[in-house]
Amino acid sequence: MYLKDIVANYLPNIKVKNNFLVIGITGNIASGKSTFADYLRQELLKTFPDEKIEIISTDDFLFSNSYLHQHNLFEKKGWEQSYDIKKIDAFFDSLIKKNYGLLKGRYSQKHGDMMENIQIINQPTVLILEGTMALTAMFSRFINYSIYLEVDLLTNYNWFKKRSLENLSSKIEYQHLDEYEAINVIYAVWEKINIKTFYKYIEPNKNKANLCIELDANHQIKYYNERKFDLICC
Repeated sequence: MYLKDIVANYLPNIKVKNNFLVIGITGNIASGKSTFADYLRQELLKTFPDEKIEIISTDDFLFSNSYLHQHNLFEKKGWEQSYDIKKIDAFFDSLIKKNYGLLKGRYSQKHGDMMENIQIINQPTVLILEGTMALTAMFSRFINYSIYLEVDLLTNYNWFKKRSLENLSSKIEYQHLDEYEAINVIYAVWEKINIKTFYKYIEPNKNKANLCIELDANHQIKYYNERKFDLICC
């Protein structure tokens, strides 16, 4: 796998400077980012079993649903104003200066809200950052190498609908709905929020990615396109 070579080439520099490599993965909502991040981590660990390869999500820096409701931001969930910039800066500042970062509160796709989980990132070799906002200015300044996942929008919507229906009973806003009603709400969320998020924050950053990967309906790689780049690392 090509990304193994990137990690291998920069491992000596990472170790000498006690630093880490950040790989960003972005794409639309429900486009397979977390699945791909898990796959990438497992593949890298096969080659580098002694290294610490961690995954975090840009969603982990969202404000809670209660905060978004209180500040009339829930309809803009996933947009820049729904992210806790202070939390982003504090986490990466600690990780860069101390090689240690503490994430208080993590986002749950199952519940559609922030949970009180705590994740400690301590002396990683590679940090995989996945999420819709990974290539926006909030996060891109911390990324060394970026990947854009592309899926046709109809397939993408079907993945989003499937995931939403699977989590129907876990999300407060869906709990009172039967499946027919839920599908209508899911489609409305897709049209009013997700598609707007895609065209405003995700697709415009596609050309910034070092590697673009097109996935088919079975989550398999259909096509990829690598751009020449200068990896700024450590």
